[in-house]
Amino acid sequence: MSSYSDSLIDKRVLKRNVAKGLVDAKEHDKNIKALPDQADNAETVGFDDDDSDLDTDGDDDTEE
Repeated sequence: MSSYSDSLIDKRVLKRNVAKGLVDAKEHDKNIKALPDQADNAETVGFDDDDSDLDTDGDDDTEE
């Protein structure tokens, strides 16, 4: 599908590589749109932000 290496189209560096001319934005967009929809394979993960059980004093409270 894509002729680019993964490191060129990594989301963290894609804008920079497009600006440098290493990646053609239109071709990349075309390749992204051609990817199959994987939404049915996704799993919802919950997140509990109650951190009351975290050790906040900096020591590990282990006895030696």
